Amino acid sequence: MKKVLKNILLPVLLGFIMIPSIAQKGVEDGSKYGHGEDSITCIKNLSLYREYVKSKAYDYANGPWRIVFKECPLATKNIYIDGARMYNTYINAEKDPVQKAVFLDTLKMIYDQRINYYKEEGSVLGRKAYDILRHPEYRKDPDIVEEAYAYLGKSVKILKQKTSVPAIGMFMTSSITLFQAGKITDLQVIEDYATSSDILDYQLTQKPGDSDLLKVKNANDASFIASGAPSCASLINYFEPQFDERKGDLTYLKRVVDFMTKLECETEPFYAKATETLYTKEPSSAAAYGLAKLFLAKEQYDKAMDYYQEAIDSEENPLKKADYYYQLAFIINVKLNDVVKVRSYALEALKLKPDWGDPYILIGDTYAGAKDCFEDEFEKATIYWVAVDKYAKAKAVDPSLTEKANERINTYSKYFPNVETIFFYSLKEGDSYKVGCWINETTKVRAR
Repeated sequence: MKKVLKNILLPVLLGFIMIPSIAQKGVEDGSKYGHGEDSITCIKNLSLYREYVKSKAYDYANGPWRIVFKECPLATKNIYIDGARMYNTYINAEKDPVQKAVFLDTLKMIYDQRINYYKEEGSVLGRKAYDILRHPEYRKDPDIVEEAYAYLGKSVKILKQKTSVPAIGMFMTSSITLFQAGKITDLQVIEDYATSSDILDYQLTQKPGDSDLLKVKNANDASFIASGAPSCASLINYFEPQFDERKGDLTYLKRVVDFMTKLECETEPFYAKATETLYTKEPSSAAAYGLAKLFLAKEQYDKAMDYYQEAIDSEENPLKKADYYYQLAFIINVKLNDVVKVRSYALEALKLKPDWGDPYILIGDTYAGAKDCFEDEFEKATIYWVAVDKYAKAKAVDPSLTEKANERINTYSKYFPNVETIFFYSLKEGDSYKVGCWINETTKVRAR
């Protein structure tokens, strides 16, 4: 009898023991799909929701997707990519703020689970913050921005120079938003900008001229300056306490000089100290440019010109070199009135950056002011032809200068010779005419 009972009970007991191994969810045993019936359920729902996602039938996809998300979270990374896409769509379409908040919580949960099962915390946190702040209403909510900013800060800290370009841009944008909402200090914004700038500058050395990087860098620079966070006082408050400890750090010194130059803090004693220290340690183009600005602020123009020239000679970046040439031309025009040098340096800038309109405007202005070239009234009037030529060229290469150029064209066209004067000099409209003196350019005859 005991033997009979043993023969009956043993298979039953074994059956109870084997049941978990026959049917077990992936979330329970750490496998991709689970086992037994549960694996079949996972694969079926995975296939089903993905077909719906392909056709963007998200309402139909959501049910099977949720089963996969809960029961077999390691089945595929697509669970999280598709889930984020679905819930971003729900957030966009939803009008009820309560339901929208529910969808947002689910979106954040999707990213948290992705980090839990697939790691890659740095990049996923950046995506999480980006997906939150891609919705305009959340970019206006300081509390939500603060949460996303924390994700971005951690992402940047983990990834450092490998941080994605969109994450860098959004990190800076959220930093400024929080400063303007009174949630972080001006010093924190300066630190965030410094961090962002270092990353972008590094990435540009790896991908010179990359349009996405340049777009974010230019946007960061503009928004930082316009934010109200940086001022000469706040920069000094941020950088000066670090000086004794970090005066041997070239990256630190360059950042001080760069930031203070952008805000025109050249008259500050700390600017002089940082610039001179940088030049002593590394007499580079940037250091020479810093000293040029320093002596310009002190109105020591000869020294300023010498350091501008040194900055130009040692600068390898053609766009920076073009900017230095233009600045030098502009300063000479305003302070020294050496018109020949003004044109020469402006033309050098154009060789390096042909699609830049400002040097043409500057040359036009020097022509328009060159009345001392001639005593004859007709010849004096001809300088306005060549001046207008330069203004027309400026707006042709750089349409953003159209309004500025047109104002000058309208002003100086009024000083063209009249028809009778042109006829008196045996000329007619459309003829070629060479304007002499130092200008020495050929233009077209036009009447006012």
